[in-house]
Amino acid sequence: MSPRLSLPLLAVGAAAVIAGCGSASAYTAPAANTASAHVQTVKLSADPHGALRFTTSHLTAKAGTIKLVLTNPRSSGMAHGIAIQGHGSSKVVGAGKTATLTVSLKKGKYTFVCPVPGHAAAGMKGTLTVR
Repeated sequence: MSPRLSLPLLAVGAAAVIAGCGSASAYTAPAANTASAHVQTVKLSADPHGALRFTTSHLTAKAGTIKLVLTNPRSSGMAHGIAIQGHGSSKVVGAGKTATLTVSLKKGKYTFVCPVPGHAAAGMKGTLTVR
């Protein structure tokens, strides 16, 4: 084989190796996304009419990592958040915003509340059943 012919073949071989490396890194990206697939999202909303309550008082989720997403409607007219007693709290957000809280929970019953002072005492609470 002449040196002129072997140089282009070497370049083609190098390109194939580099392309193979590129596909290996593309393969690992879905594995990272698979881990987030184990996060269960549970949605709830504050009362859209301004009452100190959630639109539901009962939530259900599977044991593991749970992401609670609270929608605080613009029409609520006040700030709200979401907390699981003994397991953390979201930021308190104004009307028209969304608050999130991600927790890892085992099977059992948990109380969720609005962390704004006085809101839970006024009835803004419920039960999260984790199965």
